[in-house]
Amino acid sequence: MNVPEKSFDALVRHLKHGSRILVQTHDFPDFDAIAAAYGLFCLFETYGLPSFIVYGEEIQGFSLGETIRTLKIPVHRLKEFPTDSQDQVILVDCCPGNKNVTLLPGLTIAGVIDHHPLPSEPEPALYWDVRDHYGSCSTLIWEYFAGSSFLPTKIAATALLMGIMMDTNYLTRGVSQADLDAFSALYFRADWISGNYLLNNSLSVQNVSIFQEGLEHLRVYKGFCFTFISKETDSDTIAVMADDYLRFHEVAFSVVAGLNQGEIKISVRSEDPGLAASKVVQRALKGIGFGGGHNHMGGGTVSLTNYTGPDDLYERFRAAIDSYIHEAT
Repeated sequence: MNVPEKSFDALVRHLKHGSRILVQTHDFPDFDAIAAAYGLFCLFETYGLPSFIVYGEEIQGFSLGETIRTLKIPVHRLKEFPTDSQDQVILVDCCPGNKNVTLLPGLTIAGVIDHHPLPSEPEPALYWDVRDHYGSCSTLIWEYFAGSSFLPTKIAATALLMGIMMDTNYLTRGVSQADLDAFSALYFRADWISGNYLLNNSLSVQNVSIFQEGLEHLRVYKGFCFTFISKETDSDTIAVMADDYLRFHEVAFSVVAGLNQGEIKISVRSEDPGLAASKVVQRALKGIGFGGGHNHMGGGTVSLTNYTGPDDLYERFRAAIDSYIHEAT
């Protein structure tokens, strides 16, 4: 059986000559999505191929916004970006068929580059490169550089290194050998002093009341902790909180939910090898929302019309964890 080639050159062979390329992330992009999209944008630029980085909804979090401004990464919100019927789309850090990315009607999906598990019924695409054992999509893009005759600029290397560090929590979760190799190759090409500064300055004193509410409402049950933020917040802040709660020695699985843009956003973290974050969040939100991710980290969304309160959400996650453990024993 012939395995299709996975490389930047193979991707280019699936593109229509003369048509614009839209490098699209998931609707609320994170560091890894933006970094991977920017790396791909830079590769297209070296080949003389016109491309644009686009996303569906909003850039959230001070640190990510500041990174985009500092590194001058050209991103465009789809609502403000005029598309053409001949445009071709390459999805990065997301997959057609998942609900975290809004597909553009009528446009060809020329490629999918991702490191998340495939949905049960993915939409069709011309080129697929999905490596769900990688900790970061930025690692995959680095390998595209390594397999070409070009190396990333210092700015592109900095972005890719930041993407790897954020999605692997500084090389502490979901790390593959490929991630370590990419880190080693990029570290001395990047401006890591600036990159690390941007990553570390991700919070504001305005977040203090949110952290306080999270701790006041924190519930712990058999290694699982849950909290809900009633104030308007962003996905970046609840992700930081979900990471931080794993510092409690009583906690191996954390769930943080919060109000965001008229929806309930949920961030999930697991350091229990027997509890896959993506599977638990999918089970907990069945019938009221959607979610996904990896074994060690995941997320989800519930519309306000389906949301009946934090008590119900807590019970859903508790039941999902209990049933997951029961099935595994």
